[in-house]
Amino acid sequence: MENSSLTISQASNQIKNGQLTPNELLESFLNRIEKIEPLIDAWVNLDKKTAITTAEELTKELSVGKIRSSLHGIPVGIKDIYFTKGLQTTMGSPLYKDFIPDADAVIVSKLKEAGAIILGKTQTTEFAYLDPAPTKNPWARDHTPGGSSSGSAAAVSAQMSSLAFGSQTAGSVIRPASFCGVVGVKPTYDLLSREGVFPLAWSLDHVGYMTRTVEDAAITFDVLTGSSTSAQLMMKPPKLCYPDTYFQENADGEVNRNLNEAVERIWRRGADFEPIKLPEVFKMVHSSVRVIMAAEAASIHRENFKTKPELFRPLIRGHIASGLAIPSSSYLQAQRIRRVFIDEMLKLMEGYDAIITPSAPTPALPGLQSTGDAAFNSPWSLAGFPSITIPSGLTIDGLPQGIQFITKPYQEAKLFAVARWCEDKLGSIGLPSINRQ
Repeated sequence: MENSSLTISQASNQIKNGQLTPNELLESFLNRIEKIEPLIDAWVNLDKKTAITTAEELTKELSVGKIRSSLHGIPVGIKDIYFTKGLQTTMGSPLYKDFIPDADAVIVSKLKEAGAIILGKTQTTEFAYLDPAPTKNPWARDHTPGGSSSGSAAAVSAQMSSLAFGSQTAGSVIRPASFCGVVGVKPTYDLLSREGVFPLAWSLDHVGYMTRTVEDAAITFDVLTGSSTSAQLMMKPPKLCYPDTYFQENADGEVNRNLNEAVERIWRRGADFEPIKLPEVFKMVHSSVRVIMAAEAASIHRENFKTKPELFRPLIRGHIASGLAIPSSSYLQAQRIRRVFIDEMLKLMEGYDAIITPSAPTPALPGLQSTGDAAFNSPWSLAGFPSITIPSGLTIDGLPQGIQFITKPYQEAKLFAVARWCEDKLGSIGLPSINRQ
């Protein structure tokens, strides 16, 4: 078993027990990247020199009994919209091809303090919007890995990293994680700092990340927040609710088949399910997300768009242009709808452990021109509710699918417990063929 195939939990335990050093773990990942990266294109750049120096320092700390956290010695990928001191940060745009931040994003600082090793920057769609990154899906390289956190999802899936950070404004963590067959987490809106992360839309942007297991997701969350969710993963069978029509009507046949099979399997193991009727305001949720995203993106990019519009790719260019035309009254109305939606969903979720839905309307789409549809994720980004996707099965063609769980704000401990219970009952979907190379 290659060290690069270890989960965070496995690697961390071996490091703590003296069976593995950060040097050895990093070497395994660098060897893996050298072999697989030319096939996937998950990375914008690698910071090998700094990573090796850091691993040596962390290995020395271990020799004197110092362990910073459960991420001590764990290599991490960082989406290329997070500022990294002294390391090129491009936002996927030629406008920032020479930009080198003089300070780290808060999350990057926390990771370094915890003893994580920053491997480098992962590919993103331009400014975390829809214009695709060059990354391929490790399960089928002629299919999209999703976006905008394309490189992060692909890197974890292809075992080039056991942890990678992304961001979600609509569906940019949950969808690519589902498409690539890994676990993706979007915590409560303001729980993880966005300072030093280049924005797409301030009031919608979330810090998120991908791992291989729910346990790893909880471990990462605990290190960043000082919580103890990883110690609360076992629970009684959950009480879940599912929206009665919208998600079924807007999912393709493969997705509905997978959801029904997953629900059947966990219901037979003791989970309880009840249908819920989405509030009337849900009909205006997606249009509200589009208005808020466009208006805020237009404000963020106004100056560059005014002087260098030709340097923006087509989809982000159209997004900004439409945002500049949105009247303030429409933006304020969208924010009012958001508040009503949050209030209605909080009432509706009372008495349930989580909502369950498919993670995306389709599996990973063929071609690299589209990153997929965020419609099943954007309501929860608008509300700021925490969500997680776990692998739940394969299509007839062998592509991964995921199911998504959503809880009330600040209930991440419950979110991880529900997801871990269901992960255990559903079992593994296996690995992409590229991981057997």
